[in-house]
Amino acid sequence: MIIQVCSQAEALDLAAEAHEKTAVISITSTDDEDLSFPDNPCVEAVLHLKFNDLVSEYDEEGFPYGRPLPRLEDFTLLRDFVIHLTCDRLIIHCWEGASRSAAVAQAIYAFRGSRDQLLPGPQFTPNPLVYSLVCQALGL
Repeated sequence: MIIQVCSQAEALDLAAEAHEKTAVISITSTDDEDLSFPDNPCVEAVLHLKFNDLVSEYDEEGFPYGRPLPRLEDFTLLRDFVIHLTCDRLIIHCWEGASRSAAVAQAIYAFRGSRDQLLPGPQFTPNPLVYSLVCQALGL
């Protein structure tokens, strides 16, 4: 399976143009609406995850962000989704395709025994808190 990390805009295009069995993990912030993907019979499943791209409650100057940190509960559906994947391509996106999606993709890649091909985006910088939580959710 190809695990492709990308931005939200790229994910919409990739899903619309998919010609092989495809699944999507759509990551948005807690304040955002779920993203709707175009109808394409090749897109077999979409998992919507909602969590913020934070690693701490406070910024560098000590001010609170005012949004909740990601929690293990944010990833309860992920393990079953990943275990039951039968697709040729898994698209994982967040807003920019850099941090949250990179962390989720990296953990899934490790969970599946590196038998897949990981296609990171150009800004691939996994969020360490998200990576740790996804690894816990996957039992790594």
